[in-house]
Amino acid sequence: MLRATPPIRRVVLVVPDGLRPDAIAAGALPTLSRLLPRSAHTLSAQTVTPSVTACAMASMLTGAPPARHGLQGDRFALPRPRGTIDPLPRLLAAHELPSSAFMAEVPFVMRPIAHRIAGVLGFGEARLRGADAAAIVDHALPQLAAQERGLVVLHWPDADRAGHAEGWMSAGYLDAARALDAALGRVVDALDLADPRTLLVVAADHGGGGIVPTRHDSTHAADTTIPVLLAGGAVAPMRLGADVSLLDIPATIAWALGIPLPASYAGRPLSHAFPAVRLLASDRQVIATAPEPEYIDAVVGECSRR
Repeated sequence: MLRATPPIRRVVLVVPDGLRPDAIAAGALPTLSRLLPRSAHTLSAQTVTPSVTACAMASMLTGAPPARHGLQGDRFALPRPRGTIDPLPRLLAAHELPSSAFMAEVPFVMRPIAHRIAGVLGFGEARLRGADAAAIVDHALPQLAAQERGLVVLHWPDADRAGHAEGWMSAGYLDAARALDAALGRVVDALDLADPRTLLVVAADHGGGGIVPTRHDSTHAADTTIPVLLAGGAVAPMRLGADVSLLDIPATIAWALGIPLPASYAGRPLSHAFPAVRLLASDRQVIATAPEPEYIDAVVGECSRR
C-alpha cells in the first residue's frame, strides 16, 4: 500500500451532522461556498448503511463498515466488532500522534459511557461541552492553536437536530446549516490553509429527508449522499468524482499522516487530491505528478544521493 511521506502533520476533521450537499447552495453558506473552489471535493459521496450517526461516526473513526464494527443502530455504544478493527485515534497513538475530540454535551448519566467510548477509540482528550457548533468551537479553538500534530475531530449537531425537529431543507434546518457554516468559518480562520502541514477535512455523516422529511435512515439518495471536502496547502483543488465513500475518509487521514493502512480499513486514500506529496512503495520512493518541475528535481536529486 502506498503511503504519504508527511509534510502533513495535523488533520482537522469537521463533521457537520446531517448536512445535505444541496444545503450549501440553498442556504447560501458563505464559508463552504468559498472553500469549494479551493478544495478537493465532491457533493455526491456516499455514507454507510444504515445512514445514521452512530454507524457513520463509528465507521469514520475505525475505517470499518457497520457490519464489521458492530454498530447497526443509532445508539452510541462500545463497539462489538465482528473481526479486527483499528480505531483511527488508537492507530495514530501507536505512531506517537495525539488525537482530540470536541462534541456536544451529553446528559450527565451518559457522560461516563461517552468518555469510556472515547478512551476505547484512543482519544487522548475528549471534551463533550457546548450545546451547538458555536459553543463547541469556543472549547476547541485553544486546542487548535496548541495541537500541531495528529488529529482534531469536531462534531456539530445543529443541522441534524433541526432536521429531526422541522424537516430537512426547512427554514429552520437552513438556519442551522448557516450556524454550522459560521462555526466552520471560525475554524478556517484559526488555520493556515496555505500551510502544507495542515489538512482540513469536512464531511457530513449522512443527509436527511429522503422518504420521511424528519428522518435519514432510508436508502434514498437524499439520506445517503454527503459532501466531502479536503483543503490545505498540500491539496490540489479538484472534483473528486462520484465514487467517494465515507469509508475513504479515515483511510485518507491515516495515509496523509504517513501511516500504513491496516487490513481492516475498507476505504481507499484519496491520494490523487495530493499531487505534490511524495509516496512510499515498498523501499522505493515514488513521486506523484507535481505542479512544479523544481519540486521533482529536488526530490530526484535527494533520492540519487542515497
